[in-house]
Amino acid sequence: MTKMMDAHPSAKIDYRFSPKTEKAIDALLGTVLFLELLLLFANTMLRAISRQSIVWSSELAEYALSTLAFIGGSVAYHRGMHMSIHMLVDRLPAKAQVYLELLGYYFVLLIAGLGVYLGATMLIDNWDEYSSILQIPRSWGFVPFVVGMIFLAVIVIRRLAMNRARQVLGSAAIMLALVAAWFLAQRLIGPWNGGGGLLFVIILLIVLLFLGLPVAYVLAITSYIYMIGSQSAPIIAVPFAMNNGITSFLLLAIPFFILAGDIMTEGGLTKPLADWIFSLVKHLRGGLMQAVVVAMYIFSGISGSKIADVTAVGTTMRGMLKEQGYDRAESTAVFSAAGIMGETIPPSLIMMVLASITTLSVGTFFLTGVFPAALMAICLMIFIAIKARRNRWPQAEKATWGERGRLTLTAFPALLVPGLLVVGIVGGFATPTEASSFAVVYAILISAFLYRTMKFKDFSVAIGRAAVNAGMILFIVSAGGALSNTLTIANLPTMILSFIHTLGGSKAVFMVASIITMFIMGSLLEGMPSLIVFGPMLLSIAATLGINQLHYGIVLLFAMGMGTFVPPFGICFYVTCSVLESTVESSTRKLAPYLVIMTLGLAIVALFPELTLALPRMLHLSVK
Repeated sequence: MTKMMDAHPSAKIDYRFSPKTEKAIDALLGTVLFLELLLLFANTMLRAISRQSIVWSSELAEYALSTLAFIGGSVAYHRGMHMSIHMLVDRLPAKAQVYLELLGYYFVLLIAGLGVYLGATMLIDNWDEYSSILQIPRSWGFVPFVVGMIFLAVIVIRRLAMNRARQVLGSAAIMLALVAAWFLAQRLIGPWNGGGGLLFVIILLIVLLFLGLPVAYVLAITSYIYMIGSQSAPIIAVPFAMNNGITSFLLLAIPFFILAGDIMTEGGLTKPLADWIFSLVKHLRGGLMQAVVVAMYIFSGISGSKIADVTAVGTTMRGMLKEQGYDRAESTAVFSAAGIMGETIPPSLIMMVLASITTLSVGTFFLTGVFPAALMAICLMIFIAIKARRNRWPQAEKATWGERGRLTLTAFPALLVPGLLVVGIVGGFATPTEASSFAVVYAILISAFLYRTMKFKDFSVAIGRAAVNAGMILFIVSAGGALSNTLTIANLPTMILSFIHTLGGSKAVFMVASIITMFIMGSLLEGMPSLIVFGPMLLSIAATLGINQLHYGIVLLFAMGMGTFVPPFGICFYVTCSVLESTVESSTRKLAPYLVIMTLGLAIVALFPELTLALPRMLHLSVK
């Protein structure tokens, strides 16, 4: 199955640093995030009051992003937070698993070594260039990358040193044999350009994934190997693309969205929201299952993360589902289907990422997802109603209007978060990044002073955790951007276009092929990496074929979301099984009919772009 990276027999070794060191790392990254939050919020308030802004804040934001991405990404690797596929590896003998894990360490060490060398080269080459506002050497922008790679190398070397010498040397011999075989083949065949090189990249990508290497590092090493093997561009293009891929000011919204969701979860805001939703629908047959769908719809607009949605709502409603006698596997199936729906509900984190790496307008893109997600929710709720009546699912006593009113007042402050974000972004009152900083401050205020559920210690834990989580995601964005750039250099978009033209340039064929591709890649690579790698390229091709990019982006998100919730590889499906305490086998059987319903919903969205574009048009926004 797909799981956190430390899942092999040698994972029983405690690789963590001392508790003081771990806390110091969290404090460092949390401080970077907190200072950037203060700066950005102050800039937002200054702009709102005086229409002035702190002009150098964007340059500092780049350093903050680089620090979180490369140092935070390395910390995430150290703590086993990066996702990897262990379905095949787990079926191997224990001894083979240990050797594969150690072999994976050597691949990561190769990435770190290349990163240090090439990063230092970039640092030296840019020393005489200065930034436009602060007038400091541009080389400073590469320092977090180099430091992150050094830290990554230290982590890997330390892990190797903590394993048995015989196994470490044996895996080193295997790695050297692989490198020698690759260089020999390179010498005999020559540069691997064109279709042959591209095929090699795809095969290498799949093999490394199934060997259990963390997805983000598979993307990076694949890019390095293709550049070396094809000689189509200097190898320094890889770290350059990785560093430049996370300098967009818009990406700073990612750690703030994560922090806002963490604060709301840590501050206990999920419970009043769940209670309020349940009070509205609990009198219906299968009302608690209907409440799951509504809760996932609302929470998707608050946390912006599928895993966060499932974890927050699932842990809150798990007890209620058990008390009313719902089958755990059925509950898991409903949560999974509702998670697919949540991909396009603003302010979705994945929508933010896709907009940041393409030319899509964030505000307009947010609005295009509202109606398709509502359609998915309605289809799902109708199907639940039919099953509930047929199977006589539980039905609770109807809540009084007084009870509903009280719960509405309690939940209303938390419900304002997504509304304020979307109104602020779409209305042009704030950029997505500024709006995300406002959401964090608002979440802190209502958690600490209104609900009185968050203490300073809770906040410090939440901001440290959010910084590392953001580092993991930003590193994926960085590595995924590098591979996307590599595939472009390999002329994959041109090959796809040529293939489509041989089929008559059919938009329908391209749309179906895109859905299948994102479904498979979303399952294999996990949602975000697959979208980062293939999203910009496919959107560019869609524009060439005359397909509306906003509509096409929504279709890609739904297809990718389905992949992440479908076994045997979908990571979110396993998270859902874990949260709902259900077995994979029983949940898979229950999930099948729900997937049919969601597939029909996706087909409707793909066939009728008017549904996607209706809300932006109603608000007179450009949908070109």
